[in-house]
Amino acid sequence: MKHWTWMLFTRSLRTSFAERAAYRGDFILSFTVSFLLELITPLVTLLIYNAGTSFPGWTMEEALLIQAVFLLARGIAFPLFFGMVWIVFDQAVQGTFEITLLKPRSPLLLTMLRGIDIEGFSRMLGGILLVAFTVHRLPAPPLSGWLLFILFVSLSILILFGFALILAASLFVWIGNARVIELMESILVFSRYPGTIFAKPLQWAFAVGIPLSMIALFPAEALLGRFSIQMFFAIPASLVFAGAGYLFWNRMIRRYAGGGG
Repeated sequence: MKHWTWMLFTRSLRTSFAERAAYRGDFILSFTVSFLLELITPLVTLLIYNAGTSFPGWTMEEALLIQAVFLLARGIAFPLFFGMVWIVFDQAVQGTFEITLLKPRSPLLLTMLRGIDIEGFSRMLGGILLVAFTVHRLPAPPLSGWLLFILFVSLSILILFGFALILAASLFVWIGNARVIELMESILVFSRYPGTIFAKPLQWAFAVGIPLSMIALFPAEALLGRFSIQMFFAIPASLVFAGAGYLFWNRMIRRYAGGGG
């Protein structure tokens, strides 16, 4: 089973790359534009600090580290998982998702693999470069900090996978609702900034309710050697959130009626 899954994954990557490489100029331009657009938020942060203001308790490099981690996690999760939102959207509208259901593989796996977007990895490149830039300008993190960072980034990607599952699953019932991505983007804005700008109740809500702080804030704090009780409550909360997304997918797919919208 693992062999087949890995084979399908690598084949999907090659197919996505081949499709985009067929028009190399468009691919390079789109890759570059996506890369530059993701740097807008860090540039705004630079402007804020250069104007003499700041986020309370955070230097410019520390604030940039949060946004670098967000860009890294997004750059991994979006190309791998969020294409399935549009796959479900198109197939639900056209009434063709039954074809996926009839295939002898997991509908979730097939939908996710079909939605892989090689162009989206430009965000990951931007995240890697920005993380390297900010870490270079900060005190060197200890090995324990890096290990905790890897754990938290893994949980961050898992949370984003949970979001993708919830958004895609909602389209089985609310067919043709193209605004779901905009809704999620509005929610994810809260994960790009230091927790100190939010009131305490919101800080706890973003740690254990919808664990947005695990997407970027807590991995960045791990590298900075900052620890809080909220951070460790967010670990099980992240697992619960991803599990809830998977259960929601399974529940909603059973309600899919087919026939288009």
